[in-house]
Amino acid sequence: MSMEIVMPKTGLTNTENALDKWQVSEGEQVKKGQVLAEIESEKTTMPFESPEDGIIHLVAGEGDTVPVGGVIAHLAADQAEYESLCAAAAPAVPAAPAAAVPAAAVQAESVLMPKTGLTNTENTLDQWQVSEGEQVKKGQVLAEIESEKTTMPFESPADGKIHLVAGEGDTVPVGGVIAYLAADEAQYQAVCTASAAPQAAPQSPAAPQAAPAPTVRKAAGGRIIASPLARKKAEKAGIDLSLISGTGPGGRIVARDVDSCQPAVQSAAGAKSREPVRIPLTPIRKAIARNMFNSLHTMAQTSDSVEVDVTELAAMRRRLVENEKLLGTRVTLNDLLSYAAVKMLKTHPLANASYTDQEILTFPYVNLSVAVATDYGLTSPVVRDADQMSLVELSRALREIVVKAREKRLTADDQRDGTFTLTNMGVFPVDNFNPILPAPQSCIMGFGRAVEKPVVYQGQICVRTMMCLSVTYDHRVFDGGEIGSILKTMKEYLETPELFLAQ
Repeated sequence: MSMEIVMPKTGLTNTENALDKWQVSEGEQVKKGQVLAEIESEKTTMPFESPEDGIIHLVAGEGDTVPVGGVIAHLAADQAEYESLCAAAAPAVPAAPAAAVPAAAVQAESVLMPKTGLTNTENTLDQWQVSEGEQVKKGQVLAEIESEKTTMPFESPADGKIHLVAGEGDTVPVGGVIAYLAADEAQYQAVCTASAAPQAAPQSPAAPQAAPAPTVRKAAGGRIIASPLARKKAEKAGIDLSLISGTGPGGRIVARDVDSCQPAVQSAAGAKSREPVRIPLTPIRKAIARNMFNSLHTMAQTSDSVEVDVTELAAMRRRLVENEKLLGTRVTLNDLLSYAAVKMLKTHPLANASYTDQEILTFPYVNLSVAVATDYGLTSPVVRDADQMSLVELSRALREIVVKAREKRLTADDQRDGTFTLTNMGVFPVDNFNPILPAPQSCIMGFGRAVEKPVVYQGQICVRTMMCLSVTYDHRVFDGGEIGSILKTMKEYLETPELFLAQ
């Protein structure tokens, strides 16, 4: 009989924990005492060991928060019991809005959209790495999955011949069917037949004569049914699939439909050119919108700013660049601004804190979040223990994390546990702005562009390099007087950079 593996209690008042990362795969044979997963509690992350031998069936996903005593997996004694567990679990998983095969039609294994984070509810299938009908192996990368925070490879849970259900660019709920794995050719053909049948039934024989406009087959959720190759060709040619009539099984749009309809489609597209363009929300854009909205509506945010003379800072940066080979890195102005901010936090710990209903938490370390604009949206990767780094080390760490963000290589660990955030608009003609504070942090600092302007300096009007520094803070954590002190410290550091470099 199978054994339930439940979420352990990790402390006196502990009521729930997050499953940080599985260390085993679905269907793996595990041994008693083997580490199954990393469990994250309120205070720490710890390994969780298997209580017995068996074949594991995973229930909780990575990033899930599970109550103490809640089931996170099952251990089956043998293969037959494991298959029974999988079969019993399958009906409880919600089907995707795409044309999923009826459960009774075939016995193929469902490939489901994975859960990629604590609050993750849906993901986008960015790109298939396999073709329809291809024979795949367990562990082979099937697709690239785009979540709210990053893009990651998705591996096959078993061997089999694959039938694709979700199309590239489709947004599918967590647990929704994106493909099926058939054990042999006969089962594969049965899956294909079962997939096509529900789509063909509603079609009326008289429909082609009654409607001169293109006929488009859609799934119940409104998604256009098209092959992956047809989607690629349409995207490359800039063609709207809704203007193409499908000739494949059940009205499915196939590659030849795109090839043969290009002139007509381009003409129809021209007629629609004055209509509003509808841009689908990606998971990342949805997360940004939700987080920004919630931040403004759950925190007492206030902003202040000060203009700073960064002439000496810019001169110091030029001298550091001249010694780039000696330092082993090209120090940027942003590196110096970040280093000064980290040093400031030593004397202003409330800026490196968070608010709860019971207490204010100040952190003995600085995990520096850095706002990075990418082609897929805004992200804030974290440089951990920035307070322990030299200027050169921080410069290298910042460059590495920014490159990872823009290349979509960030992991979940790269994007969590930030304690203080910096954002820099200096590459744009922006002088002053009020950044939105990311919950649950207590402070975010923003820098505008550095610009030369006439100012009064030592009793004379002369040209100096000036910059505006903005701070948005949670008024529940500290008051305006403390912010004034923070701005004063930063102004002193940036106008006399030797002060923070000497620390």
